[in-house]
Amino acid sequence: MSIRESILSAMVVTLSSLCGGRIYRSRKEQLPTLPAIVIRPESESDDGETLGSRDINLIVAVDIYARGEIPDQAADSVLESALSLIDSDATLGLGSDVQIMPTRQIEWSIDNYDDVSATLRLQIFYRKFS
Repeated sequence: MSIRESILSAMVVTLSSLCGGRIYRSRKEQLPTLPAIVIRPESESDDGETLGSRDINLIVAVDIYARGEIPDQAADSVLESALSLIDSDATLGLGSDVQIMPTRQIEWSIDNYDDVSATLRLQIFYRKFS
């Protein structure tokens, strides 16, 4: 398993107590029940090898899907709980070579007047040794 996949799997484990365990690594079809979370890699970059290691910047999107009369409020409690769980261990239990950075971005998308998706983007640095 790659380090990237280990990080994504650790994100699933970290957030597994939310949404009744409806945490997915991809969204190929309609989600059966809301709220639900989809965790996906968005981009990855590094500046090359230095002294036998690479410092890699991974952007991970945590998509929260919900439905409610006031759409942004429907996802807000899941979003706050996710942030709290992520803040509790910035290494995701993977050790000091993985670090979730404190910068965050959240985008809201409201469809059909009552469906919402909130995308939390996290910047994760990890070190890969040659």
